[in-house]
Amino acid sequence: MKIDKTEGPEGVTLIVSGDVDMESSPKLRDEIKKCLKAKPGKIRLRLHDVPYIDSSGVAVLIEGMRWCKKKGADYSLVAISDNVKAVLDLSKLYGVFTVEAD
Repeated sequence: MKIDKTEGPEGVTLIVSGDVDMESSPKLRDEIKKCLKAKPGKIRLRLHDVPYIDSSGVAVLIEGMRWCKKKGADYSLVAISDNVKAVLDLSKLYGVFTVEAD
């Protein structure tokens, strides 16, 4: 998994590519935490290039949402891949997240 970061006046976008699984999800968790400490306005996770996400990855998405809520920061998933959407649908979590087209 690779994570690129872009910063703007409203907040940070983490551009995630590759599988988000048990091995790589701690890296995503750490990046979300760093963003919240540095600039807690808005965090967007762009998941267009994520072909696979497992339960540990979904857990990180949920944790990120909870942390942002506690800090009063906006949190959204952006341009999610079909596979990520399928996993969120299957786990009945799709409606829990704010999802943006791009």
